[in-house]
Amino acid sequence: MNLQSIIITNLMGCAILIILLISSYFVRQRKQIEDKLFTILILLTMSACIVEMLSYIIDGKSFVGVRILALVLNTWLFLTNLGVSFMWCIYTDLMLYHSTLRIKRRYSKIGTPLILFVIMLILNVPFGFVFSIDDKNVYHRELIGYFYYIPTFLYLAYSAVIRRRYYRRHNGSEFYPIWMFLAPVFIGATGQLLVYGISVAWCSVSLGLVGIYMCLQNELSYLDPLTKLYNRNFLDQKLEELLARGSSLGGMMIDVDSFKSINDRFGHSIGDNALIDTANIIRSCLTDKAMAIRFAGDEFIIIVPDSDIEKLHKIETNIRKALERFNCSSDRPYKLSLSIGCASAASGTVTTDEFLNRIDELMYEEKKTKHTRVDL
Repeated sequence: MNLQSIIITNLMGCAILIILLISSYFVRQRKQIEDKLFTILILLTMSACIVEMLSYIIDGKSFVGVRILALVLNTWLFLTNLGVSFMWCIYTDLMLYHSTLRIKRRYSKIGTPLILFVIMLILNVPFGFVFSIDDKNVYHRELIGYFYYIPTFLYLAYSAVIRRRYYRRHNGSEFYPIWMFLAPVFIGATGQLLVYGISVAWCSVSLGLVGIYMCLQNELSYLDPLTKLYNRNFLDQKLEELLARGSSLGGMMIDVDSFKSINDRFGHSIGDNALIDTANIIRSCLTDKAMAIRFAGDEFIIIVPDSDIEKLHKIETNIRKALERFNCSSDRPYKLSLSIGCASAASGTVTTDEFLNRIDELMYEEKKTKHTRVDL
């Protein structure tokens, strides 16, 4: 790969990232930690594209300070390799678990290899065992330099493990297209590792960041921003798809009892917490293939393709048990109560509207029963 090709490749990477920074402007205004971390990933990758390009330009050149400059630039590239892969793990964890406490608890240990390799890079400046700059100011990757790809690949692989564990525990309820990032990065990094002298890794990272950003933004049109469950748009599309495919349907309508009183007594921000808590309870009880939707206001729907009434009742039982545990252990100023109606329908026996009306009627039957008991 000649110098001109290297410059063009890295400039393309920078251009891609500048467009990504501009297009993600409004997302960054949310000032969530995930968005800040994604911006850092963009900026680090952009710096790596520029630095790698410069390191090739000055390689073998002779001018005052070139040796020090080469050491600084190439050290930065190794650091960025480690930093981007480690931050990607944290970003993945935050996107799935949304817990800064979990990050603080887990990543002090997971970051140990990062710290060790950073120390080795500092020692490399006087001893040159990771990479060296010879008397003609030409860069040479030493044997230990190849070992720096190990923590990079391990951190990237660990992000896939995080996602897999989350999906197993939560039945794939969270959309996170991790391979849109990992696939181009693995291809680019492996190519650069095996073929010395080519420069495609950072451009590949740029493509990966753009890919996952586009997928996440597209998916936002199907997600409720408050509860992170699917929304009515997704429900309508999914029901039509299932009916067209001839699938049997199982579903339940869930309504938060006396939700208005929670809003009136504690305010709308506390009411939002009640909806988020309800969504988390529902999400924790989903079985394989089950999909949770925020239907409207304080109403939720669970759709389970190819399911019978027994499976639905099992989910309902789990929700009621999870609800009881929440009310016993939570320090919220409210107790949650849910009315649930569930039904199944064989393929071709109902329309979308008929199915939704049926589970809605069953839910209101339970709600009326509760009101009757209260009145008595």
